[in-house]
Amino acid sequence: ERVIYTYHLNACSVHLQMIIAVEPVDSHSGQYTFALSVKAGGVERSISDPVVMKLSSGPHQLDFSAFLYPPKASLPADCLYCVRVWLRTGQVDHKLFSDELWVGMDPDFRAIGDASYAQLKNSAPFMLTYQGVVGRAQVNFIVRWNRCDRNLYKVSLEYEAGGAGSILFNDHHIRLDPECDPRAIAFVIYSVPASSTPPNASHRLRLWIRTPAWTQSPSSSVNSFETQSFIYQRLWKSDNFKLGSELNFDALSSKLVMGVRDARGPKIERVLQNTPTAPRTPLLFAENGPLTSHSQLSWNHNAGNTL
Repeated sequence: ERVIYTYHLNACSVHLQMIIAVEPVDSHSGQYTFALSVKAGGVERSISDPVVMKLSSGPHQLDFSAFLYPPKASLPADCLYCVRVWLRTGQVDHKLFSDELWVGMDPDFRAIGDASYAQLKNSAPFMLTYQGVVGRAQVNFIVRWNRCDRNLYKVSLEYEAGGAGSILFNDHHIRLDPECDPRAIAFVIYSVPASSTPPNASHRLRLWIRTPAWTQSPSSSVNSFETQSFIYQRLWKSDNFKLGSELNFDALSSKLVMGVRDARGPKIERVLQNTPTAPRTPLLFAENGPLTSHSQLSWNHNAGNTL
């Protein structure tokens, strides 16, 4: 069985839940796996890697210290928090999780003065396409959704530029509250140039998920959506996104020696197909246990600007 502990917090008007799941590794060793996820704006996602601890008294009466605090500054402002979770057994505290969390209500992304934002270009079932400029190159960012189980989804991001591209990530799982309509979800994708030689070759890339802010009415148990406010959470980052248009590689060195392609052109060789590898097990569990396959969900995204 899995034992779930939930802690409630408020971070600059954003209600958060820190969810700690405790599950036995096996039936005899007394070892347990601790997994941490955070829920905000109707979206639950895993943070930090699972931790294995040995318990002498079982997982049903555990005591945790779960808290967060802001560092000195962040961009956007009031969005960055340090997350800590400690386990107390007797009079002893054991540190379990230490990570950072980016979340905020209507953050001012304009404060990131040198950022380049991708705009929503096309929406279709299972796929949202955003178009932006990175290193003077036109880039399409494609966000894909797959429904894995009831309210559990797998999110992936890939890019395409000039006829080539790559998958940036494909292993992020999120769980949506029943009140959170997938069609109301949007993303913010932006890049910030980093110092590089040649210029315009290196960038910091960020992906945030945006969901409508909702509150529970004091007079009823029905959740109501605030159309003017949104909650943003950073799902993924890369500080080493390498891409640019017509880069000047001669800037690397005055002694640079550039290769010349063989005039005979490429050779064609027959190779064996690579054996596929098993997918990673998601940290968020399906309702009926670990995921074994993906089913599909058809939905249309409401087109519009993400900012």
